Amino acid sequence: MKKYLIFLLGAAVLAGCSLEPVFYSSVTPDVYYDSPSTIYSALSRPFTHWRWFQQEHRWYLQEYPTDELCSPQRYIHFEDGGMWAELHHHKWTPDHECFIKTWSGIGQGISLAYSIAEDLKDVDYEKCGLDETVKQEHLCQLKALVAYFYLRGLDYFGGMPIYRGYTLDEAPRSTAKETFDFIEELLMSSIKDLKPYQKGDSHDGFITQGAAAAMLAQLYFNAISYIGEDRFADCAAVCQDIIDQKYGQYELSQTWNTHFGFDNETSAENIWIAPSANSQFLISWYFSQSSPNNIAKYYNSSGASAYNGVCLQPSLDPMGNQYTSKLGRPFSKYHESDLRKKPYLYHGKKEYEGMFLMGELVNPKTGDACKGNWDYQGEVLVLVDQIAHFKELGEKYADVSELPSDMYSGEENSGIRLVKYPTPDVADDAYRWDPDWVVIRLAEVYYMLAECKFRAGDKQGAASLFNTVRIRNFASADPDPVTEANIDKYRILDEWMTEFLGEGRRRTDLIRWDVYLTDSWWDHNPSLDEHLKLFPIPTSALSSSNNLLKQNPGY
Repeated sequence: MKKYLIFLLGAAVLAGCSLEPVFYSSVTPDVYYDSPSTIYSALSRPFTHWRWFQQEHRWYLQEYPTDELCSPQRYIHFEDGGMWAELHHHKWTPDHECFIKTWSGIGQGISLAYSIAEDLKDVDYEKCGLDETVKQEHLCQLKALVAYFYLRGLDYFGGMPIYRGYTLDEAPRSTAKETFDFIEELLMSSIKDLKPYQKGDSHDGFITQGAAAAMLAQLYFNAISYIGEDRFADCAAVCQDIIDQKYGQYELSQTWNTHFGFDNETSAENIWIAPSANSQFLISWYFSQSSPNNIAKYYNSSGASAYNGVCLQPSLDPMGNQYTSKLGRPFSKYHESDLRKKPYLYHGKKEYEGMFLMGELVNPKTGDACKGNWDYQGEVLVLVDQIAHFKELGEKYADVSELPSDMYSGEENSGIRLVKYPTPDVADDAYRWDPDWVVIRLAEVYYMLAECKFRAGDKQGAASLFNTVRIRNFASADPDPVTEANIDKYRILDEWMTEFLGEGRRRTDLIRWDVYLTDSWWDHNPSLDEHLKLFPIPTSALSSSNNLLKQNPGY
């Protein structure tokens, strides 16, 4: 017996299968795999781990050390020993919880994918009612999934231990270049046997040709950061192929929110999604982290846990003056006529408007208000684009000009909140958590190609691609299009911010443009230390590796 098989039978939902549990004291692959259901149950297992990996700690590492979002201390909440401030100020240590869970999550993902691939390669698919073409596609799915986890490891930590199959032996770290080349090899060898996306298909979380190609484009796009090589021309070629539908029938959505909506599994803009469904796979963590405690009153919903943590970094100081740093100030970067820059309001039947919780949280349809529990106890919350202890005026501070604004001076009402994925009211509660988490979408391909064109000197071509996406954010003409005259690295970074706010990519963009360590934003001074571009290997991983793993320089 090679090994015992333990599967989460519920994972078969990813593949549309319905399974009754069958219990074994011990089984071998040739006994267990006897039908499409058992094969898809196994294939789904690494993808359920991948789905988990999209959330929380991996997202924190892409957002909190940057100029987009933050989780400030509010009254007695969210100080957490300063763990979020450590990320914001680039003052972390190898023992930070986010590094521990991310490093282990990458290793688990690689191990799971290789383990299932080892089993499936010996399975007689025809005996199970499938053919060898399906088998090859499944093995390429797992190969591409391994590439995905290595790509995240390269981005977060640099060179990774390279494994080419399932093993219990531990490998030392390879160089960043060796890791880069291995990811490229995995993706290029898997793309041809994956399925292209057909418009009208429902995305199921598995990897299509388009998803693998988009990962290859991401690898080339950030090669300048990963290995010091300019691979923008290679990225541009792959992006153009995706846009030209070489890898599937992807199309940009006509509205800004179709690809985030309740039925976004059918959106032709989405290239790769992590499934979520009410009462099944719930992607609800961001709602909990960002929403004020009593937000159910504003949403007119049945309620869900809300911790009132994450918000946009402020555009305004306590006096109401605009901050002047080029980076940050996310809410101010949206034009006033932008359809997204409205209070979120659900209209019913899956229709809604606005992308933010902002201003007075009173539902205009019901009159119900979201009220505070702590510093604003019993008061209607009015969310402001500021972070400061306004409640301490007249007590600790005599004048607004004296108020500090930093990671330790938040209140219940501090900060605008992002609502990228919609929440229904109580009448449509069955749709709650139905929006799937978007991992890659076609707009990213347009933006990668636009940046590649800019770097190649084609400013007009770059502007045109940005504007092709931007136009859907306005009811009529774009009042502030990208032009040859106004495009520069900061305008491009603003375009990445406003289109992909809160989608877990900002750190990578800042590093690629070489501003991550050198520029300032709210409550953040330049870090300057080059080693901070990579996160440290967790102490626990080093100590358990029998001295095979070596720490990143500078830690």
